[in-house]
Amino acid sequence: MPPETDNLQLEEIYGNDQSDRQKVYDSPQAVNELKQRDAMRKAMTLDMMSKGEVTTVLDLYRAAVILLHGSEAKDYLTAHRLAVLSAVNGHRPARWLAASSLDRFLMSLGQPQVYGTQFEHNAEENKYQLRLPIEDNRLLSWEKKFLNVPAVAERLAQLNSRIQG
Repeated sequence: MPPETDNLQLEEIYGNDQSDRQKVYDSPQAVNELKQRDAMRKAMTLDMMSKGEVTTVLDLYRAAVILLHGSEAKDYLTAHRLAVLSAVNGHRPARWLAASSLDRFLMSLGQPQVYGTQFEHNAEENKYQLRLPIEDNRLLSWEKKFLNVPAVAERLAQLNSRIQG
């Protein structure tokens, strides 16, 4: 059994990651700075993983979130694996993360997303929109609800409510 103590360093890295997601980045310089911070957090997280320091369901979830903000397909696939492990071991918020990381992984390979969790900011209209394509015709009728994936319209309203301007 994994230890019951969460990794406090990973908790701090996760907190910084989430703080960075509280605003809209509207300049190329700001986006590049965010990407640099994301790369640093990813490297630190992968180092902890290689040392066996990511062990609890909360550690798995936090590491998955950090890797979801990576830059390569393998980051998103690792995020998906960690989210699934966290969810299977009882961490309910990891269910949505499992869906989101799968969508991001698929899109990084040029494939359509399945759950409709991936959005992008349209700078011209200053609003978020669903990233296309999406192919959800094979979903079970209850699957999105089980994974805590909100309807696209609901998520768009949440995202667009954060835009000031």
